[in-house]
Amino acid sequence: MNFIDKIIKLCTVSTDKVDSKNEYFHKITILNFYSFASLSLLLIFGVISFILGNLMLFGVLSGLFVLTAVNLILFQKNYNYIFSSYVFSILLSLFLVWLLYSGQVNNQGVVFFAFFPAFTILLLGKKRGNPSSLVFFVLSGIAILLPVIFSFGLEFSLLNQILFVLLYFVCFVFLNIYENIQETRIADMQIAIQKAKHETQAKEEFISKISHQIRTPLNNLVVVTNIVNDSNLDEKQKDLIDTIQASTNNLVNVVNNIAEISNVDLLQSKDYNQNFNIETTIKNTINLYSNEDSQNIHFPLTISNDINFQLYGDPVKIKQVFLNLIESILKNTKSGEKSISIDIKKLSESNDIVEISYSISTKDLTLISEITKIQNIEKTKKGKIAAIVKLLEFNIASKIIESLDGNVEVDITPDNFEFRFIIKFRKGEAFPDERILSKESTLPHIDTGESVSLKDSNVLLVEDNLINQKIVLLSLKKSVKSVDIANNGKEALDKFGSVKYDIILMDIQMPIMNGIVTTKKIRNIEKSTNTHTPIIAITANALLGDKEECLAAGMDDYISKPFQIETLIKKMEQQLA
Repeated sequence: MNFIDKIIKLCTVSTDKVDSKNEYFHKITILNFYSFASLSLLLIFGVISFILGNLMLFGVLSGLFVLTAVNLILFQKNYNYIFSSYVFSILLSLFLVWLLYSGQVNNQGVVFFAFFPAFTILLLGKKRGNPSSLVFFVLSGIAILLPVIFSFGLEFSLLNQILFVLLYFVCFVFLNIYENIQETRIADMQIAIQKAKHETQAKEEFISKISHQIRTPLNNLVVVTNIVNDSNLDEKQKDLIDTIQASTNNLVNVVNNIAEISNVDLLQSKDYNQNFNIETTIKNTINLYSNEDSQNIHFPLTISNDINFQLYGDPVKIKQVFLNLIESILKNTKSGEKSISIDIKKLSESNDIVEISYSISTKDLTLISEITKIQNIEKTKKGKIAAIVKLLEFNIASKIIESLDGNVEVDITPDNFEFRFIIKFRKGEAFPDERILSKESTLPHIDTGESVSLKDSNVLLVEDNLINQKIVLLSLKKSVKSVDIANNGKEALDKFGSVKYDIILMDIQMPIMNGIVTTKKIRNIEKSTNTHTPIIAITANALLGDKEECLAAGMDDYISKPFQIETLIKKMEQQLA
């Protein structure tokens, strides 16, 4: 059984490097099996022909062995299935035709030529395999059925001629029936998969809506309970309030568990394709961590000189990827001084399509031993990467990279961890000469002006729910100078253009204009004024990817409902400082 397992492993050596959604995924195993089997047979018969002194046959077998080996090596390197399968089919058919026309086949051996469709149709499919099988039938049929007319010097018995024709026809028809069944099964499976995806998406959207609807009143309950608990209560009243607070906290945990097990599709958000500067995008992302122990976190950033142009695509998704990677790495690094290196370089360029490699690495990861165990346990490359992504909580980054048709690689040594991914973009506009990127880049400091204390701050609350407005006003009235209210994103932009605010508290789901779009417009306005107003997302969206989407849109921090008012005040103080 171990011998059979080794053969199977040998034949599936390339399948873990090819997307399982690829239509040729299952045929790659067939190509590998045919190639390895052919090499073995060519080697055996080559040695036999050399021993018997048949040098012509030995030369042909040796040449075919080399060509088959080269074709297999190129396939393992480039994974171009169509090209490699065509080459293999052509080599096989030419060799078999040569055997017939050179008189190397005996009377009984000609029957085995009837199984040629089993090679071509299984390997190439009906569309390409049927014409190849018919061409081979004509070429081989001339030698088998009409040898006297063409004076080949080798005649086959009538029985073997009839067997050749019948078996060839039966094999041809059977393989077409088999391929039809396979195509029908695959089509049914794809329909079932799509149906399951739609059903899962509907359930996830339902969970997302329910989570949002529960969190808003639950947050009000938490805040009001805390406010009442701080007032003068007798012992019986305090006991009742404590019971309410304990039950509320339990309900908070239930809602948080719903958010954790739900995996709302990250790919539902629209693409905001535009020309963008990859250096600025990465630096702005890193800058979000400037207030979190910035003296202990270093982000060496290197961008190759040949990226002297903008990229055309969605910079928000790139931000989301790096936010997820950086946060997860920081969560799993040693205490003290930390360094996360980022390296970006161009791999190739063709017809305005550029292939960019992104690398994020650290020497401070605490999970090196666990990752090493995964590499020893998992047999396939895909399995290893999937397990590492799950362990390090890179799920968001992995999904977005997959949605952009990117490739992921992981390199690990005893003292270094590197996560690499490659994404193709359209080449955008070129930079002016003075904007050419330097090879080594340093993190810029964003000047947000003088720090403002919380009690002297002017706050803009962007919230459409009247009850939520009252709750936040009630919670903050003693802590800040003033709070203005905008009922939606459009009102927020109007107020932002006429009043100087020190900090903005932004809801996400609002009518007319949501919080994500509003934040992007505010950041675009600030570009012309060289200012920066801290924005904190206060939202009932707390599912996978929501935080990353908020930060990638330009927000400075994020807090999900329900929350403790002390947590919000602490975040506001951090941003104002």
